[in-house]
Amino acid sequence: MAKPTFFTQPTFRIVKLAAIRLSHVSPVTTYTRYRWVGQFFFLLALILAPTLHILKLDLANDRYWLLGYEVSRRIALQVTVVVWLGTFFVNFLENYLIGRLLCGWVCSWGMFNRFGLILNDRLRRNRFRKQIVVGLNLFLSLGATIILLNFVVDLATLFQSSHPYFVHVWGAFGLLALIGFVILQKMGFKFCETLCPFGMYLSVVTQENSLRITFDSSRACVDCGWCNQYCPMDLSPREMDFKDPMNGGFGQCILCGDCIDVCKIRMDKEGLPHPLRWNTDHEIIPLMPVTHVNNKQ
Repeated sequence: MAKPTFFTQPTFRIVKLAAIRLSHVSPVTTYTRYRWVGQFFFLLALILAPTLHILKLDLANDRYWLLGYEVSRRIALQVTVVVWLGTFFVNFLENYLIGRLLCGWVCSWGMFNRFGLILNDRLRRNRFRKQIVVGLNLFLSLGATIILLNFVVDLATLFQSSHPYFVHVWGAFGLLALIGFVILQKMGFKFCETLCPFGMYLSVVTQENSLRITFDSSRACVDCGWCNQYCPMDLSPREMDFKDPMNGGFGQCILCGDCIDVCKIRMDKEGLPHPLRWNTDHEIIPLMPVTHVNNKQ
C-alpha cells in the first residue's frame, strides 16, 4: 500500500451527491448508540406524559391534569408555559456548553425525517419506492398528529359525533396531519433550518462549541465523499473546522454522528484511523471515546 499523504490545509474534490441521499442507521460508535436510545426514550415520554396524565390539557371538555391529579385551567396553562420556556432555557444552556444536541438527541420530528431517508435509501432500486415512502410519511404524520393532539384534547372526542367540538377536533387533526405530511414529503430536514422555531434559533447562535465534528489533518483521507453523501443536513463535515465558525456549518450540524460512523467504516477497509472525528482529545465528554485504529504500514 502506498504511503498516505497528510496535510495541514486540506483541499477536497467536489463530491457529486447521489440522486437519492444515502442514509446511515446502524450505530457504529458509542456516541450514536446513546443517541438512538436517547431519541427513543424521549419519544416514549411524549406518548406517556399525556396518556398517564402527567401533563394533560383537555380543551374540548375543559379538564386538566398535572402529575396524575386534576387541576384548574389556570394552573395547567401556567405549567405548560413554564415547561415551554424551560425547554428554551435548557436548550440554550446545552447549546452553549456542548452544541446542537436537541435536534440529534431529542427531537422526535428529526427521527421521523430520518425514517423517511432510511426507507428511501433502502428501497432505491424498488420500483414502488415512491409510493412506499409516501405511505410511510403519511403514517408518520398521522402518528405525530395523534401524539400532539393527545396533549390538548381527549382523543375519544374524535369518535363522539355528538360532541360539540367534534368537527373542530377533526378539522385540527386533518390540518395538522396535512402540514406534517407536506413537511416530511417535500422538506425533510430543510424544515429544521427554515421553519422549526428551535432550528432557526440554533442556526443563528450555534458556533464552535465543546462538541463538534473535526477533520484531523494528521490522518489520511481517501476523499471518498461518504461523509457528504450521508449527512442529513447536506453539509460538508470535513470542511467545517476550516471555515468561519458562524457560517461554516456548525449552526446547521445536528451532531448526529453519521458522518463519523461512515468515515470509520470506510477507513477500516483501508486499515487506517478515520480522520473525521469528535474533538474529544481532552475528554470533553468522557462518555464518547474515540476508537483508535492502528496504522498498517
